[in-house]
Amino acid sequence: MAKRLLVACLITFLFICSCNNKPSSADIEKKVLLEYTCAETAKVNSLQIVKTSPTTSIFGLKGYQYLVSGEVVWPSGCTEYGTSVPAGYKESFENKMVVLIKSDEGWQ
Repeated sequence: MAKRLLVACLITFLFICSCNNKPSSADIEKKVLLEYTCAETAKVNSLQIVKTSPTTSIFGLKGYQYLVSGEVVWPSGCTEYGTSVPAGYKESFENKMVVLIKSDEGWQ
């Protein structure tokens, strides 16, 4: 009886985990920052997911398409690539499309 209960719990756990396999907010923020200069020193504030829809890459890999809004802030500024962004500079974005595809290395 205990073995059956353990197997049932394991199956339930695996089912819940497999259904919850979506990109995290950190994955989405990382993808948003790729389009900005000094992405490694910038942060995303107030990320809002406006819309989510499943998608498939041209290679058949499953993923998600997001429309997101929020703002990017550079707490310590940026002087990379000849730019001069002062510390604390903020840039808002609205309805930015972000596509994340699941690969062996994680969400890309």
